[in-house]
Amino acid sequence: MRVVLTFLLLFVAGAAEAASFDCKRAATPVERTICADPALSQLDERTVGAYGAAVETLGISDDLNDPSGDLMLRGHQEWSAARNRCGATSSCLLQQYLRRLSVLGFKPDSLAPSPLDPAIGRYGTPVDPPRELVVMAAPGGAALVNIRVSAADWTCVFTGIGKAEAGGALRVTRADFDGTAHGPHAVLLTPSRLGFLVRHADAKDNVSAQFCGAGGSLEHPFPRRN
Repeated sequence: MRVVLTFLLLFVAGAAEAASFDCKRAATPVERTICADPALSQLDERTVGAYGAAVETLGISDDLNDPSGDLMLRGHQEWSAARNRCGATSSCLLQQYLRRLSVLGFKPDSLAPSPLDPAIGRYGTPVDPPRELVVMAAPGGAALVNIRVSAADWTCVFTGIGKAEAGGALRVTRADFDGTAHGPHAVLLTPSRLGFLVRHADAKDNVSAQFCGAGGSLEHPFPRRN
């Protein structure tokens, strides 16, 4: 995926991550500190893996025009800049890596509280029908969201960017970045006692008809998993 390749290029091009550069060539205080500390080096490797896993879980497209991919990269770039400001301070680097791993694990950003924090997480159930909803913190008070519902003869997949609505709801919009969705579409995630209830944001826009097979529906309850 483009968003993964660009992320890895950032590492190789001197973004100062031990898992992606030769420690024999470490030149900056950040690079040297990470290379000299096995715990930090291991966290760096975990961050690379967690980033790729999050991109896959979110179903982010490799289309250059996909705003979700751009937002994912922007989140990493902002975190990378904050991490690099730690210089040779190991405790600061440790805090930044744990912070990033938390976000990539679909948990709130401990150093950047957001009104969307209560929504961040994993939701779903493996039965009747199997379904999963993931919400990840993103820059600018937004969230990256992926919804998947599967059955024997149909599968729904909807990926978009979430913005806060009144009452703790989350409006998730999928931009028509590739011209195949016949315009932008949105669903509304409404808080329930157990998690979220997904509904079409506009009664006139049958989002399920666009993103599911025949008979499929995105409109289901999604209990919180973590």
